[in-house]
Order: sequence, then C-alpha cells, then structure tokens
Amino acid sequence: MEARFQMIWSPFDTQYALGYTAFMPAPNVRTRRLAALALFVFLGLLLAADAVIAQHGCDPGNLISNCNFNGWYGSPPRQLPQDFKEYVLSGDLDFSQASDTTWGAPSLRMWSDGGTFHAGIYTQVGGLQPGVAYKASIGWAVGDGYASFGRRLGIDPTGGTDPNSANIVWSQFYRDKGKMLNRPSPDPSNIDVSAVARSSTITVFLDVDHNYSAPPNWFFADALGLYVDPNAPPPPPTAVPTSTRAPVVVAQVQPSPTRRPAASPTASPTATATSTAMPTLTPTATTTPTDTPTPTQTYTPAPTATATLPLRPTATPGAPVPARPAASGGGQGGVGTLQGLLWGGLGALGGAGLLGTALTIARKR
Repeated sequence: MEARFQMIWSPFDTQYALGYTAFMPAPNVRTRRLAALALFVFLGLLLAADAVIAQHGCDPGNLISNCNFNGWYGSPPRQLPQDFKEYVLSGDLDFSQASDTTWGAPSLRMWSDGGTFHAGIYTQVGGLQPGVAYKASIGWAVGDGYASFGRRLGIDPTGGTDPNSANIVWSQFYRDKGKMLNRPSPDPSNIDVSAVARSSTITVFLDVDHNYSAPPNWFFADALGLYVDPNAPPPPPTAVPTSTRAPVVVAQVQPSPTRRPAASPTASPTATATSTAMPTLTPTATTTPTDTPTPTQTYTPAPTATATLPLRPTATPGAPVPARPAASGGGQGGVGTLQGLLWGGLGALGGAGLLGTALTIARKR
C-alpha cells in the first residue's frame, strides 16, 4: 500500500490544487475508472453547493422589472437594457448587448478600444415604502483584466439620478477576478448594498471604474436586482408623533375662554361715547328755520290794491251822472264834478303805480 497524491480541479478559483486520495495499492484499470467516476460525482456536488450559495440576482422578490436584461433599446455605442440609462464621468466607451454571462444571455458589455473610463448605468424603482430598507444585488459583473475594473453598487434613497450625489449609499469598490455571484458575507466578492428609502422612488446604480488599460478592456454585467433587506431593522412606527401633539393642542385651547370676557366690557363704554355725540349734532340742524323769509312773500296780497282800480266805477255811481240833463240849465256845476272824478281817477292810478313799484323793490330785496 502506498499513499498517492494527485492534482484535482477546484471550481472556486479555476486552478489545480494538490489533493490527497487514499492509501491504496497501485491502481489497475477498473480502479482508475471508479476513481474517475467518484471524482466527477464529487465535483458535481461541489458545483451544486456553490450554486446554492450563489443566489441569483433575479430571485423571487426582485423589484427591478428588467433584472435579467432581456429587453433592450437603442443601438451601439448606446445600446442599453430597457428601463436603464447610462452615464459617463470620464473617458469614452461603448454600451452594447453581449452574451457573456452565467445567468443566460443577453448581458451588457461596457468596453473601450484600449482607453480608460469611469461610467455606469442606473434605474429608478417606484412604488416603494419610505422608511423601509432595500438591498441592491448583482449576479454577474466581471471584466477581462480583473484588477483594472473596479465595480460597486449604489442606492440613492431619494430617487435622484446624479451619480455624484452625496445622497448615494455606495458599496466598496471590488477589483479582483470574482464575478459578483452574490455570495454571502464575508465573501469579499459580494458588493451588495442596503439603504433606507426616503421616498417612494429610489435609484440603483452600477458603477464601473476602468482606471488602466488591460486589453481587450471588456466588462460584462447581468442580473441586477433590488430586494427588501431582510436583515435591516423594521421602520419605526409613524403613529407615535400624532399622539404627542394632542395634549399640546388642548393646553392652548384652555386659556382662550378667559380672554373673551375681559374684552367684552371694554368695548361697551366706547359705544356709549359715540351715542352721546350723535344727539348734539341735531340742534345744529335747526338752521333750516332761517329760511323762513318765505313769509315775506305774504306781501303778495298787497297787489290787491289793484282791486282799487275797479273802485273807479264806485266814483261813477254818483248822482251827478244822471243829473247831466240838468246841466243844460245849471251851467258849470256838471263840468266840475266830471273834473273831480277825472283827477281822482288819475290820483288812484298814480297811487297804484307807486304801490306796485314799492312791492317790486321789496321782492327784489
């Protein structure tokens, strides 16, 4: 019997390692076949265990609709997964569809022809609950020339789209040959990141820093998902602040009734002062009687003196008029009476004219 050692393949780092088989005699053909079959079964079990540990980036519960990059829009150099947008912080590169992925084609390729760049993609996810923690995770993120591609994930809990925003919570940059298979911590190839939403919409970023040229300068990404973080503490209850405000409102209502009686008596004396002033103004209105000069118009009856004009007939009814026949024998007596009547009528006319003149002057005054 002898101890035999041989090189066996390890799926963790794709390199050969020295493995111990067993103490056994020199193997024959049958033994070698059995050993080979056992080795393949062992490797299959290892690969299955590794697949269980490596969770898919689009597991149930994922909130990004195009997590697998199945839908696309645009054309190179700006061909992108549906619902995603690109940003370029430095350098020049192409975004295009590729097939290099573990989770099934297609995938996203970011590449430059020998140049460096710092760029990435982002997507906004809405319909979320503020105060809840969400985790971003990617299933495939690998580049040729591993160390030349630093990659990280970020979440803007406010839903912003500026990759330079101070609101973004970033994971660490990872620069190695790991393919971001979402291995649980403390595996260094895990770049998952978690943040508490401050809005109903948050933004997920995949950031790639290609800081030196390592041909062919290709980077591939696939299976970018977002989940509720099961390891984060639950959000604090929001009903507590409402109960603390209620006593404050009650305390402010109590002093208000005491101020109302004090204001009501002070308002009443001011009203009485205005009422006493109002009656004093009414006597001044008695100036209207000063317009009593209207009684001066009572002199209008004075024109009744015109009625004296008809008095002239009163002078005519005198007896001398019928005595006219006697004049034929009496001489100058009838003429004298006629002259007296004439002069009396002229005097009455003159007096009436003077009286009318006086009345006109009095009216004008």
